[in-house]
Amino acid sequence: MEEIEKKTAAPIQAKDNESQTEDHQHEELVQVNNKLERELQAFKEKINRATTETPDLFDGIDEDTNQRLDHLISTVENQATQISVLQVEHGQLEEQLQNEIKQLQR
Repeated sequence: MEEIEKKTAAPIQAKDNESQTEDHQHEELVQVNNKLERELQAFKEKINRATTETPDLFDGIDEDTNQRLDHLISTVENQATQISVLQVEHGQLEEQLQNEIKQLQR
């Protein structure tokens, strides 16, 4: 009899542990989801604020947040490319200047 009780008690306890684990995982997912929703809302508010404060960044863009974001990302990427080009040009000019200084010192 004792052996049967031991064998039947263990699966019930395992079931409780599985249920607790699933509940804990569900609670973690709910918390992560809530955090993501808050972050997304904050991000949308920042885009809307940027739209309001600097509407010239979004000429021809309607109210769709995704389009605004795509346009903003494109603008930032273009600016990053321009910065890289300017840095290369700056390096070349600096090198040219150093060469001219060396020639003048001779």
